[in-house]
Amino acid sequence: MGPFRDVRNERVRTLLSLVKGTAVLHLGCVNHKAPRTVAEERNSLHCQLVRHFLELHILGMDIDEQGIEQMRLRGLTVTVGDAQALAARAEFDTVLAGELIEHLENPGLCLERCRRALKPGGRLLVSTPNVFSVMLALMYLKDYDKAFNPEHSAWFCPQTLRELVSRSGLRLSRLLFVDDLEPELVDSRFYKAFCLSWKAARPLLPRRYRNTMVGLCELP
Repeated sequence: MGPFRDVRNERVRTLLSLVKGTAVLHLGCVNHKAPRTVAEERNSLHCQLVRHFLELHILGMDIDEQGIEQMRLRGLTVTVGDAQALAARAEFDTVLAGELIEHLENPGLCLERCRRALKPGGRLLVSTPNVFSVMLALMYLKDYDKAFNPEHSAWFCPQTLRELVSRSGLRLSRLLFVDDLEPELVDSRFYKAFCLSWKAARPLLPRRYRNTMVGLCELP
């Protein structure tokens, strides 16, 4: 499991393993809400970034003003900002956009701005739900035409993610399939039962059926 074996969430663990350089920008750092409990901190990408990379300069950015203020009170270096209006140029070695692009009006514009923010040799790390995963298929059967998250405005598969990255002037050099499971944070018996069953069944299926894609995007 590597140096981040204490991180239970596979998506978070995978993103941590791909961080490089000394200057890191984390877009959408609040995620759904600012973490307050130990369980929420364990599943918070930003909290785990800060915990595991004490020597790096890590800046978090989100449009959620209240969440940003709560994170500031915890001593985190964060700022209010829109990922689609990112003005930074050649400032960061790694830019993370975790569970973000599926929420945006213009995800391609966000990726273009991320490209401009990268130093030469830098990398953009993107994670987004995998529309062809088993979990989302079951959610569709259960809820008919409702999205897994009502705030999502787009869905991605490997082909559409690769094309979007390419149109944004980047190269998708690695695409990984991981699970983003948070049974301790979700008050749903259906979800908890799925997580338990899926962990037992998933070794029998190809990884492309896991619920999240992680893309390593680099300058061409």
